[in-house]
Amino acid sequence: MSAVNLFPRNELLPWLVSAQSAPYLSRPPYARTEIFNNLVTYLVQLRRDGTLNDADFNELIKTISATFMEAEISDRVDGVLDRALKKALPDVPGWKFP
Repeated sequence: MSAVNLFPRNELLPWLVSAQSAPYLSRPPYARTEIFNNLVTYLVQLRRDGTLNDADFNELIKTISATFMEAEISDRVDGVLDRALKKALPDVPGWKFP
């Protein structure tokens, strides 16, 4: 189940609202970075409040950082491969490269 479905719409955390409000294809290029920054800010707040201990905080930061980096690298590799394929493949009549 999605984390977004765990809360009623008016009680969503700020970083979940920004993640849910825009479909993937219409997000600006910096949206993932903004969501990452909001999530880190929220985790820091939970740590300061004492809700998270040091070990949990460190583990969560490592996990979201790794996930963020994986997504960024994947997008860049996809972009490079798409450009290379568009150059290498001849145009086929009636077919458009996605």
